[in-house]
Amino acid sequence: MSGINEVKYDENVKRVTRKVDWRLIPMLILMYAISLIDRTNLSVARTANDNKFDEELGTDGDNNRYSIITVLFFVPYIIFELPSQFGLRAFGARLWLGSAVVLWGFVMLGMGFAQNWQTLAALRAILGLFESALFPGAAFLISCWYPRKELAFRNVVFYITSALGSSFAKLIGFGFSHLDGRAGLSGWQWMFIMYGIITVAIGGLAYVFLVDIPSKGTFLTEREREIVMTRIERDRADSVPDPLTGAKLKTYSLELKSWFFAVAFMGTTMSSYALAYFMPRILTIMGFNNIESMLLGTPTYFWAIIPALICGRVADRIPNMRGLMIIFNAICIIVGTAMYSQLPAAQRAARFAGLFIATGGGNANVPLILAWQAVSIRAQSKRAFCSALTVAFGGVGGILGSTLFFNKEAKAGYPTGVFTIMGLNCLTIFGTLAMMYWMSSKNKKAKRGEGLIEDAEGFFYQI
Repeated sequence: MSGINEVKYDENVKRVTRKVDWRLIPMLILMYAISLIDRTNLSVARTANDNKFDEELGTDGDNNRYSIITVLFFVPYIIFELPSQFGLRAFGARLWLGSAVVLWGFVMLGMGFAQNWQTLAALRAILGLFESALFPGAAFLISCWYPRKELAFRNVVFYITSALGSSFAKLIGFGFSHLDGRAGLSGWQWMFIMYGIITVAIGGLAYVFLVDIPSKGTFLTEREREIVMTRIERDRADSVPDPLTGAKLKTYSLELKSWFFAVAFMGTTMSSYALAYFMPRILTIMGFNNIESMLLGTPTYFWAIIPALICGRVADRIPNMRGLMIIFNAICIIVGTAMYSQLPAAQRAARFAGLFIATGGGNANVPLILAWQAVSIRAQSKRAFCSALTVAFGGVGGILGSTLFFNKEAKAGYPTGVFTIMGLNCLTIFGTLAMMYWMSSKNKKAKRGEGLIEDAEGFFYQI
């Protein structure tokens, strides 16, 4: 290829990449933002209107009914992560994921008319069923469109923008709560109804704008599609879909690195979910009133943009930094969690700063772990399996984050929950160090011609 042709090819690559960015990422951001809002807005509903939620549904006091409501979401969410990937491949992303969003939007509408905590708990379980399709599906789609050197930053933009958008749920929910008393409904009921309407509308947009895997990328010309698939082939040789069979599932499930990424993801999501569900209560314990506790959580997500984008860019651009970035953010989770939970009550500013540090570490590590998992494997069937497994363990983290923060331990700083978070992230640190050493050893052997990594010539782990 001549120098002029190389320049033209590079210019075309940049143009096509931007086209993919603008068509794929914004729609996924919108869908996942409403997903995060719909699964975590219980904390806002519970705090609004002087805790009418607890009074009307019977979740007040030291009973664990609120924890039951939160945790039931994750049971079907975890169980149906992997089966959802079969549906995605059978029906395509637009129909499968768009329908999932519309259906859970109707579930949200139903939650607005719940008369007791049992009904709300059952609807939360159905919500988990439909939401199980989105996150692994989104992670799979992103990993299919970009070479490995571009994955971490795209994952960060997708996730952190979604998380930031969802943080406004507290502000918007506070506005919806002012409908308290209209049509005989409480403010928390109006919150669920309004969010349900918004969710159904977003699902409708997905039917129109969401794209599928590159080989089905009809928004691209044939030449543009060829550029995308050529880049993927050169990077990891898996641009063409391969069937996900029972034999492959067995093989993939026996690989240790798949389980490492899943467990590391669990520790990170436990911290993120705990803050999503309990930050208003934590702020109340610090001495802020109900309105302040609903509003003051949003700035922590603005801060999270900074470490997430920096770590994502470093992980993609500088060799052998993916594991170190994950270790750095795990340390931030541990330090931040200790600060907001264990410092004396008089040190309110330092405790508040701990929320920023923990939120930044958790929200940075979610996309970084997903990206490191994606760049360490080949084959679309394996991507589907590993995405589902990792996100399923994220659901386990959600269960831990929503059940181990006991109401009776609130004044003591939720010791059971916070020490579990710190312990799991210590495990992430040591596991990451072990994985870095193992990957480095495999790379050295592959370079000496002593075997292939992922059954591909020239494929090496990015550490």
